[in-house]
Amino acid sequence: GAGVYFACAACKSHQYTCHQHKKCCECNHTRTLIIARVALGDAYIATETRKNERRPLLRSDFSGMFDSIMVKPGTIKGHHNQQKIHQEFAIFDRKQAYPA
Repeated sequence: GAGVYFACAACKSHQYTCHQHKKCCECNHTRTLIIARVALGDAYIATETRKNERRPLLRSDFSGMFDSIMVKPGTIKGHHNQQKIHQEFAIFDRKQAYPA
């Protein structure tokens, strides 16, 4: 989706740091990793991939939108290998991350 993505584990973020190959690799290109604080607020816990999200999801009771999306390790419907190893987060307002 269109969110800004974060992970708890640096090895997960490393998978996205090679601008040359666009995947995790062992090449010698310079990489950048930004360490940030992220305010998740009321996070939606995803159990399936949400590839086309452009904004936080609407709560089931229609009381407003969630503030972020969280994916926990485990089974995820629609994921290429059905399992997530790392915890990941997506926010849709850059003000939720510091530095922004």
